[in-house]
This record gives sequence, C-alpha cells and structure tokens, in this order.
Amino acid sequence: MTGVNFKIAKMHKRSSKAVDESTALSSISYMILGGVNLKFVFNAERNERMRNILMMRPTVAEGEAMLAKDDTDAFAWYTYGTALGLTGDRDKAIEAYSHGIAFDPFYAPNFFGRGRKLNAGGHFWQAVADFTMAIHLDSSNWIYWYYRATTLNLKGHVEESIDDFRKCLSLTAPEEHYPLADWLYTSNVELGRYKEAEESLNLVDASVEAPQMDYGYRRSVLLYKGIVKPEDFIDIPLLEKNVLPQPDRVRLELNGLYYSLYCFYLVHGEPEKAKDAIAELLKVAYPGAFAYTKAVPIARKLGLLPE
Repeated sequence: MTGVNFKIAKMHKRSSKAVDESTALSSISYMILGGVNLKFVFNAERNERMRNILMMRPTVAEGEAMLAKDDTDAFAWYTYGTALGLTGDRDKAIEAYSHGIAFDPFYAPNFFGRGRKLNAGGHFWQAVADFTMAIHLDSSNWIYWYYRATTLNLKGHVEESIDDFRKCLSLTAPEEHYPLADWLYTSNVELGRYKEAEESLNLVDASVEAPQMDYGYRRSVLLYKGIVKPEDFIDIPLLEKNVLPQPDRVRLELNGLYYSLYCFYLVHGEPEKAKDAIAELLKVAYPGAFAYTKAVPIARKLGLLPE
C-alpha cells in the first residue's frame, strides 16, 4: 500500500493501548457535554442511506470485484469487510476496514464497521474509540451514537449510554424512535429508576409504524405502554410474518422480547414472572444478541446459570 503513513498507524496503536478506562470515559463525557464542537442536524436522506448500509449483505466475490476496479476505494473496502464479517471471519473483516481507513481516514463507515467487529471480539475500548471517531467525522449520523451507546451499555456504563441514546433522538424521525425508547426504558429499569423508565415512553408515538428491522423494538414499546398484554406478547407466528427474512432472525428477536418482558415485570412488581422471562430467554439463547448479553449476569444472579 503506497502512500500510507504506517508510522502514524503504529503510534495510534501504541497510544490506544495506554488509554485506561477512566481516561476514556472522561473523553466520552467531554464530548457528550459539549467540550467538542459537533454538529447535530437531522437528515432523513442520510438516515435512509445508513439504514441501507446496515442492511447490506454483500458476498466476498462482490467485494473483491469492487476492489479489483479500485483498491483505494473506501466504500469497496467497507463492502469487502462487511462480506467477510458475514462469513464469520472477524479478523479479516477488521483488516479490510483498516485498509479502507488507511486509504481514506475521513470515511466514517469503515471506523463504524471496524468498531462493530472489535466489539464482537471483546475489544471494548478499541470499539468505543472507533465509534467515537466515526461520530467526529459524521456527528449527525445517529447510528454511530447508537452503536457507541449499546457498546457502553453492554459493558456496564449504563448512565453514559443513556446520554448517547438521548443524543440520537434529535437526529431521528418518529418511526426511528422505537429502539431508543426501548433502550432508555430497559436502561432505567436496570438502574432501578422505574419512574424514568415509564417517562421515556413519552418519547415515542406508538401509532407510527416502525421499519421492519425495528419490529421487535416496536412490539416491546407496545407492551410497556399497555397496548399489548403480557400474555399475548410472545407470538411466534406474528414474528415470523413481520421480522426481517434472515436466518435465525426470529430467535434473535425472541431474545430481545423476553428481556423486555423481564423489565416490564420488574416495573410492575412481579419478580417471579420476571425470572420466568429470563428462563424462557435462555431456552432460545442467541449469543450475539444484545439481550442475551444483558440476560447472562441476571440469570446467574437468579440461579438460572452457574456462577
């Protein structure tokens, strides 16, 4: 790769290892509180483009064909990295995204894509760093804030994640508010703030239809608002009809729904039913699901899994 300053890349690698948790959190808080001059502008066209990028399912051959035409094209590297990730080759996907960054360090999707794979591999702070870089490059892109929020949340930094989820609200259309309302609800439940959890439901208009990829989030919000009864909440035929037609998508959605049911029962003072919801989640465990990650320590505390 000619023209790439590998010395700078190595310096970045060394410095990223030296950042401890408190310093990283301080940096994030600094940006959230306005210490960094970022722009926040809602843009429906950008949001639609980003949704399409998230929905991409390219093959490795398609990625290779794009690179054969121009191996300095950042989007081609993003496509190739995404394709590799879909095959389960996380390390090669990270390498592909890194190549794209080397050729165009101002193309935010490669930081985003690499951050997702780093997070999946357990490299938490490196993932947060990449999401933060994507935010700096395109601060009006709510997806970057959202993925940083989920990463922080799943690592136990729930309060910080709430700040990021709230940042997303001004950057999204009403039909995109369902995942944000759901995360704000469940995060506040986790912190024992049941009143704030219920207040977060005012952020979403339940009469608005959600994009297909957010069907599960909308159903959870309907449960929280009392529009769907808990006994009718888990409806597999309905899920099969409405969720994205992807392998194992129903099982993935069920993990989220059972975690939502757990939080709902806690808010309504029914801890035994909440425990049953976690037990049901474990029967359909999908290790890559956000909800499964949240459920595992809860299940251990409830005696449903060994310590």
